[in-house]
Amino acid sequence: MSLLLDYLMATVRLSVPLGFAALGGMWSERSGVLNIALEGMLLTGASVSASVAFLTNNAWLGLILGSVILTSCT
Repeated sequence: MSLLLDYLMATVRLSVPLGFAALGGMWSERSGVLNIALEGMLLTGASVSASVAFLTNNAWLGLILGSVILTSCT
């Protein structure tokens, strides 16, 4: 029973970023813009954020620079 519960919890935890990307795609499509690079934008922001946080030992700076890079991609 514990294995099934762990599997379901991991599924929900890992599907949240894809749900955010799908929601952003829905909003952009409703505004008339077709954006097919949403997953790539999420991966770019996450990798920049993780790299900056690792190199500077400052999670807040990583979060800020990852967000800046992510918003500059749009």
